[in-house]
Amino acid sequence: MRFKSMLLTLAAVGAAAVGEAYAQRVVTPFTPRIVDSTGKKVYVQPQKIRRSRLAVTFGYGYSPITANSSYANKRFPFVENNSPTVVDPPSKVTGCFGTVSLGINYEITPWLELNVPFVYSHNKGWQPCVRGSEDISGGQKDDWFTLLPNLRINWVRNNWLSVYTRAGIGFGVGNRWVSIDQDQTVKAIFGWHVSPVGVEMGKGNFCFFVEGGYGFTGAVTAGIKLKVGKMQKNGRVSTGRKVDWYEKYLR
Repeated sequence: MRFKSMLLTLAAVGAAAVGEAYAQRVVTPFTPRIVDSTGKKVYVQPQKIRRSRLAVTFGYGYSPITANSSYANKRFPFVENNSPTVVDPPSKVTGCFGTVSLGINYEITPWLELNVPFVYSHNKGWQPCVRGSEDISGGQKDDWFTLLPNLRINWVRNNWLSVYTRAGIGFGVGNRWVSIDQDQTVKAIFGWHVSPVGVEMGKGNFCFFVEGGYGFTGAVTAGIKLKVGKMQKNGRVSTGRKVDWYEKYLR
């Protein structure tokens, strides 16, 4: 009986230790900070490895909102030779290259990040146009250039996995060229994107991410994140930013 009691006690202690270790390895927006031995408020216990809070992101997105014929035509209605008296059928986007993005990522806290990407998208389409008995329909090309700052909330994060939500708004330029009249139209545009669910995986300075969303980046976006900036012994990176909480980050 005593032996069984000892086993139960050891199991309880082990479970508590595992639970405590897990709690130290996971950070959420609701994780309370604790006061360590130096009097500083930190999220988790210290670790030996330090990493930069800066990263470069590369991504590719499939099916952005700019590839939607209705959305694109509202920004670029076709008017041949600037004559509004003749109304032609709306054009159709027949193909989309997708989006490519290059951005700078900065971790404000363990659960909040700022990303500022430059996003490019290219479409091709077809504009129907009939004048009398002559069909002069022709092709068109769209290019979208957008700067799209966004905030990311890491709902659950440990040393190799992060589940997050991100949203952002920005601005840019849209360009449409139509072969019928060799006309090119350039307009300023308002950009936006929302990704309700995203997953990032990886350790060290290299991570892979994939997310689902709606907007200028794409319905499905995947890419990589690379840490940059040399970490120095005094707790600073090469950019000069202090990283007090990061040296007490995730095991």
